Amino acid sequence: MPSLAQITPIILSAAHAVLLAVIISAWARGKHPGFWLTITAAIGMLSMLAHVEELSATAPAGYPVGPYLGIALMISFGFLTVSYMRQPWHPLWGAVGLIWIGAMAYTRIAYGPETSLGTANWIAGILTGSIDPQAQAAVIGWGICSLVLLGMNFLAYRTAHLPEVANRLLYWLLVVPLMSLGIAMGASGAQPWAAIGWGTQLAGMIGAAHGILAYRVFDIRRALRKAMAFALLTMMTAAVILGGLLVAQALKVPLTGTEGLMALAGIALAVALLYAPLRVLAEWFIRSALRHALEEPTQILRRYTQEIGAIIDMDELVRATMEMMARALRVHRGALLLATPLEDGSIELKPMRGMGEIPEKPVVMKPDSPIYRTFHDEKSILLQYDLEFRRKYSGTTPEEKAFFAGLRMSAYAPIIVQGELIGVLATGPKMSDDPFYPRDLELLATIANQTGVALRNARLVSDLREVNAEMAALNIDLNRANERLARLDAVKSDFITIASHELRTPLAQIRGYTDILEALNEQGMLDQEQIAGMTANLRKAADRLEELISDMLDVSQLDVDAMDLRFTRTTVEAVVRMAVEPLADAIKARKLTLTGRGLRGLPEIEADLKRLVQAFRNVITNAIKYTPDGGRIDIKASVSKYYDDGNPLEIQIAVHDTGVGIDPEYHELIFEKFFRTGDPRLHSTGETKFMGAGPGLGLTIARGVIEGHGGKIWVESPGFDPENFPGSTFYITLPVRPPKEARRVRPLEEHPPREPTHALHN
Repeated sequence: MPSLAQITPIILSAAHAVLLAVIISAWARGKHPGFWLTITAAIGMLSMLAHVEELSATAPAGYPVGPYLGIALMISFGFLTVSYMRQPWHPLWGAVGLIWIGAMAYTRIAYGPETSLGTANWIAGILTGSIDPQAQAAVIGWGICSLVLLGMNFLAYRTAHLPEVANRLLYWLLVVPLMSLGIAMGASGAQPWAAIGWGTQLAGMIGAAHGILAYRVFDIRRALRKAMAFALLTMMTAAVILGGLLVAQALKVPLTGTEGLMALAGIALAVALLYAPLRVLAEWFIRSALRHALEEPTQILRRYTQEIGAIIDMDELVRATMEMMARALRVHRGALLLATPLEDGSIELKPMRGMGEIPEKPVVMKPDSPIYRTFHDEKSILLQYDLEFRRKYSGTTPEEKAFFAGLRMSAYAPIIVQGELIGVLATGPKMSDDPFYPRDLELLATIANQTGVALRNARLVSDLREVNAEMAALNIDLNRANERLARLDAVKSDFITIASHELRTPLAQIRGYTDILEALNEQGMLDQEQIAGMTANLRKAADRLEELISDMLDVSQLDVDAMDLRFTRTTVEAVVRMAVEPLADAIKARKLTLTGRGLRGLPEIEADLKRLVQAFRNVITNAIKYTPDGGRIDIKASVSKYYDDGNPLEIQIAVHDTGVGIDPEYHELIFEKFFRTGDPRLHSTGETKFMGAGPGLGLTIARGVIEGHGGKIWVESPGFDPENFPGSTFYITLPVRPPKEARRVRPLEEHPPREPTHALHN
């Protein structure tokens, strides 16, 4: 008859085969058990077959099939462990496995194939020091690999983000020693320890398969607490009974007779009277030690219902709800998510303030989202553990997964009023790190239901307040717009005064000089010098008149977006120099100081040279007008933005003056056509004289030209003060390359800009 040592591996091999069939069957039914679980189960079955005497006898002499299969099983189980923990530690474990295999190969090559590995009682040589290097490498490898697996498992357990995940890792902490010890004992060759090891290995494989295939494993921490509580109560009961027996012995109570029975009954009654309060006290101590809630949930819910009944403020509702969850569920995190329906049927979830740091970024869930269906259609609670481990939620979008993972919550209860999802109540892990049990989820659902009506009322009040705030803001904007329109309407009226003055002045000069010429001609008193002087004055008046008409035409082109720009390569330095050149005499006459910094070395730009010079001249002329004699004008330029590759993207030019400044309420209006800050009745013509007024078109044209180049212009000034002269700074930004939408007529041939004769101090 075959011996027990021969039958045991056959039976265990068959058990491994059944387990492998179950795993493959689960795989076929759509339950993905994992590649490494299948490989590990297959190697485990082969390792059992290797111990069957008939098969082992066919193995080559000196070739320890069983131990080597045990090494392969240990390495495969390590990959299974890393996959189970969902940690990126596969390269680390792969390196450990390769080192072990390398050490085994080295000892086999260096010391020959003969080894005690796999022979009867070979592992016992550890105690006597008689095992060979190959066997030593195997034993050391088993020890190191077991410690590495336990260390990784414990680290993952300590950093688990959910109690359910921590429980799975704690469960695996029991599986790792079973497998490691079973593999090592099964390969020891010592009976009956080898047979015990084979059984332990099978138990470890069954535990590993259960951990992979089962959605939830049993709650180990809860089982340990119950075992501790049972042991404590048992010890207390035994102590009380023992005390009663000792009392009976000390009193020498006879075990027979009526008196003896009555005495024993009295002692038993006394023991029972003592035991009852001790048990109540012990149970209270156990609940306190295990951090169970001492307050009845019904009492908390009753107070919560009374409290939120009169709440209509959203912040107050969030505070009351968070306090309720903290008391009833003993959690340290929580949040209220507002659900807002969108036009396409989607739902936007936006977190409100709660317990702990809550991210503010919302998420949009489509109607076909598994999470949306759970909340809206099924009206059921969602666990973060379900979201991460149930195949039902495998279709969840990465944005939704990232949103819920960022909240760091454990359970989500939908808040539904009249069939509409209006919010979600999210709660974090318990302070005791226990998972949420069915009674906890029922309590959370009850809190969510009671919060529904209060949340709807609070949202209505909040929406009403937002509408009121928007209406108030619109009224303020409307008043500002009315004031702006009133000012602009006044500008239109003032334009008649300004235009008549601006146009009549050169016309009056032309009429006056023509009358003089006519009179002198009739009297025969004209000479060449007089003719030359009067024609020069006539030309100046005509030029001024032409300039005014040209500015008005430019503004009309801006109004209909009809100003065409012809782009060519130039530099900001050339533009500024050409803009300043005609103003040199006025600057000198007014004793102004004009400086430029940073103009040299700037990258070339593409621009309409003529129009850009016109824009800069208008800005600089404005600075000259409103800067007193002896003042200062500084022009500074630099590259303000770069492309990702380091090439310049945008240039900024600042024109700063020490003039009278501009009131902040006019910082935008000064760019409107015909707008002037002064009284038009006090209008005085003067292109560059201090506080001399013009038609109010220069800055309008400058803004139109600069924006046509894809740039921007704005002004900064602390205010208008003609005594202290706070000054103004006009900022201009220009792209190095104009945008595609910039108006172009035709690209001009590239040529270097003409250098002006007048130079700035740079």
